[in-house]
Amino acid sequence: MKTISVAAIVCLMGWHCCRADQQNEGNSVSGDVHFVVRGTPDDRRIYLSGAGHPQDEVELCHTEGSGNLEMHFAPDDSSLVVQDGGSSLGVSLRLFQRDRGVSYKEITKADIDGKAERAALEQELLDHRYVKLLVWSADSKSFLFSLSGHGGDQKSQVRINRWLGIYDLASGNITFDLGKTNRAALEMSAK
Repeated sequence: MKTISVAAIVCLMGWHCCRADQQNEGNSVSGDVHFVVRGTPDDRRIYLSGAGHPQDEVELCHTEGSGNLEMHFAPDDSSLVVQDGGSSLGVSLRLFQRDRGVSYKEITKADIDGKAERAALEQELLDHRYVKLLVWSADSKSFLFSLSGHGGDQKSQVRINRWLGIYDLASGNITFDLGKTNRAALEMSAK
């Protein structure tokens, strides 16, 4: 197996950016966790249950649910990221870690959006930022994301388009080492 190439990342980003469907129901990658979004346009909530066990449903969180909602479960279901927001609200990432069963707790100190902006610009200048999860690492320890946005202050204006970074769950830091993400995807065996 070869590691993911830059061309594959660009294709993935293009596919991801062109998708316009709102996820209102689905399953984790493993198929073990089911999610559903319910409520009124002003009060939408995400609920989780074990696959085939809707009676054991628990509330995950409130969602803006404005057409940009995507649920990104880690391959091992240990974490999930809610990608949410509206076109003028921006799109943000909220990290949740599994507590037990299908109960997850939000890691509010993750501040993925702010950390991404500070890593890209060395300060926070964006009035509107759009952070999107592109792909989880195979070992569920990090994920590749893109940051776009615009803003500024009285001195300058800034626009950023598809800036890439890797969020490391263990450290809570933004990194740029694709090798770290790719190592988990590579399998080699001796003959």
